[in-house]
Amino acid sequence: MISLFIFELLSCSLDTVRWQPWEFMYLCMLLVVIVNYLKPKNIIFLFHLLLVAMYFYSGLHKLNRNFLALFWRDSILQDFFGLSMEFILKFKLFFVGLLIPIIEVSLAILLLVSKSKRNTSYLLIIMHFIILILLGPLGLEYNSIVWFWNLALIVILYIIYQKPIMPLRKDVLLINFYWLILWIVMPVFSFFGIWYQYFSFNLYSAKGYQMYICIENDNHELKTFAEPVDNKLCKDKPYLNLQNWAMSELKSAPSPEIEIYEKMSAELKKKYGNQNVRIFIYNNQTMKTEEL
Repeated sequence: MISLFIFELLSCSLDTVRWQPWEFMYLCMLLVVIVNYLKPKNIIFLFHLLLVAMYFYSGLHKLNRNFLALFWRDSILQDFFGLSMEFILKFKLFFVGLLIPIIEVSLAILLLVSKSKRNTSYLLIIMHFIILILLGPLGLEYNSIVWFWNLALIVILYIIYQKPIMPLRKDVLLINFYWLILWIVMPVFSFFGIWYQYFSFNLYSAKGYQMYICIENDNHELKTFAEPVDNKLCKDKPYLNLQNWAMSELKSAPSPEIEIYEKMSAELKKKYGNQNVRIFIYNNQTMKTEEL
């Protein structure tokens, strides 16, 4: 297991796109097992805390208008259910989407404080089945790599909560304080842009930055992947949205961090020349654009 952990870290060091939320979760779980190999109750307890933190912060990150507009309204109501904008406005369905993060946060709290954690885990399992229906081959057919993560979480939830979880004990929490810092304290800083979003369980929140690559001259290599719809940001020139490009080619989203976008920008300009590409980042929340 130690060898697996080391080789997985080395593998992830080759490419930032490999640092996905599920990779972070699996690495944490693997290290928890390694450190507590002779303490199985500690392993289950820490897995429990990790799941609580994941669902709690995942719900908090979704409490924003972009989640309601891009994921709830556009993807779920319009693309999945086929509802028209007129119908959505008529029945005021836009803000109904707030129930999703509220339910997720509530289930995380219940998972922590409720005596019937098994029943709460069943509700979370139902939630993952719904996600699979929405994103899976019978639904939006989007981000296929997370289908397996949802299946894995269903199995993990079922196994962990079949037996009672060790109650919160001060001595156990003190010994494992570093996990509390990583899972509970550090994600708070992600809301201020000073900690990694994917290490803070920011999942499908529609927050953060989008990177656009404007193709200035006749570059056939980049034009092969150009978006079919015009974009005012690029003044109707061919362009790439990094999120869409990565999902199409890699079946995985790029890490939404400014420093990573800056490195990508430098590499693209080095390869194609400053005169051939212009690169912008767009903040979905502030609606501000910055050229890199």
